[in-house]
Amino acid sequence: MTNQQLQDLVIKTFDGIILDEFDREVYKIDGKSYEIVFDRDRSEWSCDCPAFKFRRRHKISKCKHIKEVQMNKFKSISKIKRLDFTNIYS
Repeated sequence: MTNQQLQDLVIKTFDGIILDEFDREVYKIDGKSYEIVFDRDRSEWSCDCPAFKFRRRHKISKCKHIKEVQMNKFKSISKIKRLDFTNIYS
């Protein structure tokens, strides 16, 4: 198993998120080879796709991959919060 295959397996197993050596969240989207990174210290998103690199020069901070990861993250957080409230009132 190559390093990339191992990394993909870990990301898929643990909710699509891993932390790198700099304590940044690294995301992958199924079927895409791009890495989407959230730097917790600077509260900054980055992606290694060509669209993000191009947009970055023009002060546009998100590409569609970052938006997709943010939406998935929001959905999973809102599910957890909804479950917590239903357990309290049950």
